[in-house]
Amino acid sequence: MADVSLNQIRKSFGAIEVIKGVDLDIRSGEFVVFVGPSGCGKSTLLRMIAGLEDITSGSLSIGGTDMTDEDPAKRGIAMVFQTYALYPHMTVRENMGFALRFAGMKKQEIETRVMEAARMLELESYLDRKPKALSGGQRQRVAIGRAIVRHPDVFLFDEPLSNLDAELRVHMRAELSALHDRLKTTMVYVTHDQVEAMTLADRIVVLRAGKVEQIGTPLELFNTPANLFVAGFIGSPAMNFLPASVVDADEAGLKISLLDQETLDIAITGARPASGARVTLGVRPQHIRLAAEDQTGFEIAITLVEALGTETVVYGEAGNGERVMAVLAGQHALKTGTTIRVAFDVADVHLFDEAGQRMAR
Repeated sequence: MADVSLNQIRKSFGAIEVIKGVDLDIRSGEFVVFVGPSGCGKSTLLRMIAGLEDITSGSLSIGGTDMTDEDPAKRGIAMVFQTYALYPHMTVRENMGFALRFAGMKKQEIETRVMEAARMLELESYLDRKPKALSGGQRQRVAIGRAIVRHPDVFLFDEPLSNLDAELRVHMRAELSALHDRLKTTMVYVTHDQVEAMTLADRIVVLRAGKVEQIGTPLELFNTPANLFVAGFIGSPAMNFLPASVVDADEAGLKISLLDQETLDIAITGARPASGARVTLGVRPQHIRLAAEDQTGFEIAITLVEALGTETVVYGEAGNGERVMAVLAGQHALKTGTTIRVAFDVADVHLFDEAGQRMAR
């Protein structure tokens, strides 16, 4: 195991800067996930840790040793790629042991490590097969096994599950989590799928345009997103954002007007915007419910209903065409083209200022 430290890491391709001063300390044995939209720099950052991309400026250390300019083979890392990158003419056993043979390790030690990894990944009965005789999930396990046999200080994963179907991704997520629990090795994982991030990570690093937007545990990011970007990216389905304006502000908090349909009192602990300021109210689809007859709320015109049995997903429009999604528990006889009144608890809302930053509550 080893810690990984990035200090003001920057990466430029010609005149284009793609990583813009990233500071990050990954603890030994921690499972850290990089998430963000396509082009945010997450894979580039991972490749810089691996030594597959040069660092334009800044410094990188692994296990307390400066690795900024060190050769990839000397960094104590093993990387699992999106494509399995298995040798088609070799058996599973040969694929898993190839790097060790190349390094000149003795045959008996190679066999011991390969069998150890095969037992861990339940590949013992496949050792004499070639990749073409394996399923996608089995090939991915072989690729992971090839990394395990090297006994690295740090595992790097670059979207390893993106080529698998949905059901297999769920299964492999569980396997990766169990693997980390067994090995206790530092793991850095890149994905565009925030569900993978939420289920696997000890901490998540949210990236946008080469910068870190927020670092925290999955629940910290879910419950207290730092800004509109993180709030919209973390959580599935995505958070609803509704325009509002400040009617009054006092020591207790704010009185806001939502969609010109409802007035809410919201307690905040930080700075208070002036009356008339525009703010954004965020509420997760799971926190929206049908309003009772004597309850205030706001109306939405239903555009789509998805009846899923255990829950009903409702898509609609409110106010001046703002899109709203609600995930209602159970089954509801709702129809497209009708209007319903919905509500939520003030305790469940998130409030963002005109700059898109979270207002402390």
